[in-house]
Amino acid sequence: MFDARCQLGPRWRLAAVLASAAALACGEEPPPQAPVARPVKIVTLGSEGATRVLEYPGEIEASQHADLAFEVAGQVVEFPVEEGQDVQEGQVLAKLDPRDYQARLDAELARRNAARAEYERQQALFDADVASQQELERVRRDYEVNEANLRTSRKALEDTQLRAPFAGKVARKLVKDFRNVQAKEPVLILQDDSDLQIVVHVPEADLALGQPDITPAERAARIRPRVTVSSFPDRVFPATLREVATTADPATRTYAVTLHFEKPGDLNILSGMTAKVTLEVPDDVTGAGYAVPVQAVLNDQGSTPYVWRVDPETMTVGRATVTLGEVSGDHIEVTGGLDPGDQVAVSGVHRLREGMPVRRFQN
Repeated sequence: MFDARCQLGPRWRLAAVLASAAALACGEEPPPQAPVARPVKIVTLGSEGATRVLEYPGEIEASQHADLAFEVAGQVVEFPVEEGQDVQEGQVLAKLDPRDYQARLDAELARRNAARAEYERQQALFDADVASQQELERVRRDYEVNEANLRTSRKALEDTQLRAPFAGKVARKLVKDFRNVQAKEPVLILQDDSDLQIVVHVPEADLALGQPDITPAERAARIRPRVTVSSFPDRVFPATLREVATTADPATRTYAVTLHFEKPGDLNILSGMTAKVTLEVPDDVTGAGYAVPVQAVLNDQGSTPYVWRVDPETMTVGRATVTLGEVSGDHIEVTGGLDPGDQVAVSGVHRLREGMPVRRFQN
């Protein structure tokens, strides 16, 4: 029996969707559509430039920082600098009342002069064979003791003036004028912020990735340290390694690492600002395995961990069971189950299925 729906004349001109419906009614099937390849980020293990990215929070510090204190006790009578003021090396920053120390110096000077006169008199008597050697030695010792006391008193008087040990900026005044302070009590913080540094605390597992047989300059060239200040997230500053502690903090089991970076002239970066250090550790530095983002590793309902390995010829994914090592930052070490050159999907992995076609995601 002829079905009029199968004769598509001018009066049956319809939209494409109605035409498809008519075709189905006639028993015809539309051609199968090719599956759409899902875009994913792909990393190649062991390839040149393959790295793991490590990040550590820290705090900006001035390259030189000193909590200054008087070496002697007394009352602060002068504080001729203000917070934020630039000072030169040797400039007087604060003064104590010097009167007591001046009086002690005067007394010690008088004692020293008297002891020196007595020593000179005994020396003359000894030269004339009138005084004994024993008496001469006694007055010589008295003279030397008084000379030492005089030097101590003179230094104490000098220490009533607090001078800048280096050129820098007065970061903070810790005491007010006319307050009595003790010896060694901090009264002022001085910083040289012409260049900056940041101290971060690196876990022992991460520090173990370093190669002991290369110089600090070679190590810095390989890991490319960079600093990002929280207040200026769009700016990245190249950094250099300055110090790496070789003893761990007993509480945190981390190692203090100090990095230096140049202060930019167009930004007001100050000591105390928060920042982070980013490192790129090449896979060949680790030696033990390959670093992949943590989100690339799946573990469904307690099963063995696996990743989605990409077949570069068919651009389809297949499950690859892996053995895992240490977690470092946002990466985890894969110590087994993958070979050099393997390609692994590292984004959108929860939506992938066995044999699903994928394509490389382009930023």
